[in-house]
Amino acid sequence: MSITSGVSGVSGVSGVSGVSGVSGVSGVSGVSGVSGVSGVSGVAAHDGASTTGLVISRDAIIGREHEVDEAPTPLGANEKGNMELWTDTVRHLSMQAEILGALAYVGGGESIGVFHQEATGGSPSVAPKVVAHPLMDLTRPGEQDFLDQLPLILGYAEQRADRAAEIVSQVGFPTHYFANIAALSENRTRWTLELVALTQQVAARLALRIKHSLAVKRPDLYSAQIQPMIPTPGHGALPSGHATEAFAAARILINLTEGHPQPKGMAEQLMAVAARIAVNRTVAGVHFPADSYAGAMIGITLADYIAARAGTKSKVAHASFTGPGIGDMDFLLSQVTENHGLSDVPNKRDGQLIALGNPLPAMARAELTGWLWDKATDEWKAKDKEKAADA
Repeated sequence: MSITSGVSGVSGVSGVSGVSGVSGVSGVSGVSGVSGVSGVSGVAAHDGASTTGLVISRDAIIGREHEVDEAPTPLGANEKGNMELWTDTVRHLSMQAEILGALAYVGGGESIGVFHQEATGGSPSVAPKVVAHPLMDLTRPGEQDFLDQLPLILGYAEQRADRAAEIVSQVGFPTHYFANIAALSENRTRWTLELVALTQQVAARLALRIKHSLAVKRPDLYSAQIQPMIPTPGHGALPSGHATEAFAAARILINLTEGHPQPKGMAEQLMAVAARIAVNRTVAGVHFPADSYAGAMIGITLADYIAARAGTKSKVAHASFTGPGIGDMDFLLSQVTENHGLSDVPNKRDGQLIALGNPLPAMARAELTGWLWDKATDEWKAKDKEKAADA
C-alpha cells in the first residue's frame, strides 16, 4: 500500500482521482478517507458473492449446535491497551472526540475565540467543574483587505501550469509530501503516520468550525477573472483548511521528533513544504494569502496543543490572528516564526498579524491520544538505539 493511498486517505472516500477529491474540500472529502491509514477497514467489505458464499459455507460446516458454558474474558474498561484492538477508523474517531470535545467556540462574524475546557471532578451522574482557557482567537480582515489581495491571486495564476501536478496531488491530505521529508514508512513508522493522519483530521474539523463563524467568501465571488483551476470548495475561505492541516502536520512531526535523530534539515523542510501547500491554494485561485496566515496560526497552535495534551510538550501559548489591515501583504514563510510557528515581532503595517500570548496552564493528559503519542515516540526511540549501535 502506498503512502498516498494508505496514510493520507487520498484514495479513500474522495480521492485525488475522484470528482469530490478534485474539489479540494480541504480535508472534508479526505477526512473519512483517512480510514485508509492501515487499510484494515477494507477487509470488512463484502460483495454479494462473498456474503452468499459465507452463508453456504457456514451451513455446510457448523454441525450440531452446542451450548456455550463459559464467556470470554471481558476487556478491561477504559484500558488504553484496547486501542490496538480497534480499527484505525475507530481509534481516530475516539481521539478526535477527545481532542475536539475539550474545545469551545465563542463569537462569530468579525472574530472568534477558541478555548480549552479543563474539566475536573464529577462522576457519570454529576457534572465536573469546567474552567475555560483561551487557546486562540481570530479577527477576519476587512472587505477592503480582500479587495487588496485580489491582484496577488491574479498574479499567482501565471504559475498554474507549472504547479498543476502539485495542486491536484495535494487536494486531499498530502501526507506523502511530509513522509518523504521525514523518512516515514508504513513498516517502520506506522504509528507516527497515524498520529500525522489524526492531526490532519482534527485540523480539518477545527478549520471548518472556524470557517463557519467567520464566513469569508472565496476569491471567485469577488472577481470573475479568478477562474480557479479546480472546483471551488463549498465553504468559507478563511482560514485555509489546507494551510491549517499542512502546518499542523509539519509541527506535530517537529514536536514528536524533538531530541531524536532525524534527517538533517528536516524541520526547515517540513515548514517549507507546508508553506508551499498553502501557497498552492492561492495559485489554484481558491484562497487569499490572508487565509493561509490564519491557517498557519491555527495549525501550529493545534499541533502544540495536541503535543501538550498527549505528549511531552510542557506548554502551548495562546495565539492570535488579527487580519484587519493586512492589505496586499503576500503569504511568506519568513513571517511565520520558528518559535511555535508564530510571529512575536510586528509583521504587518499597522501592528501584529500573528502574535503569541500567555501560555495555557498545565493540562490533564488526553489518555487516548496519549497512547498513540507514546506508540509513535517508541518508533523514534528505536531510531535512537540504531544510531547508538552504529556509533
